[in-house]
Amino acid sequence: MIKPGYKTSEFWFTLVSFLFSGLYLIGIFGEDAQQKEDLIRDVSHGVESVILISGQVALLMRYSNGRKSIKETWWSTASPEERIEASKKNSGPTSVKKPPSKKSAPKKPKK
Repeated sequence: MIKPGYKTSEFWFTLVSFLFSGLYLIGIFGEDAQQKEDLIRDVSHGVESVILISGQVALLMRYSNGRKSIKETWWSTASPEERIEASKKNSGPTSVKKPPSKKSAPKKPKK
C-alpha cells in the first residue's frame, strides 16, 4: 500500500526547504540589517528570491506529479480488497481519488 504523503522523505525535504526559503526571503538568514539599504544587495536579493521561488515551484510540481503517478499506478494494479481497505483508511479530505471507471463507457453491440 502507498504511504501517505506526510510520511515520505520527499514531503519533509520539500517542507524544510520551503521553511528555509521563507526565512531567507523575510531576511532572517543571510542579511545584515545595516546593508539592507544598499541598492545592489536589494536587487541581488530580489533576483535570488525569484530564482529560489521558481525552483521551489518546480520542485513542488515534480513532487505532486510523481505522487499522482504513483497513486494512479497503484490504483490500476491493486486488488479490489486493497482498494476497499485503502478507501477506508483514507476517507477524509486527503483521500485518494479513484481514476474514472472504464465500465462507465457504453458498450457497442456486436454484429
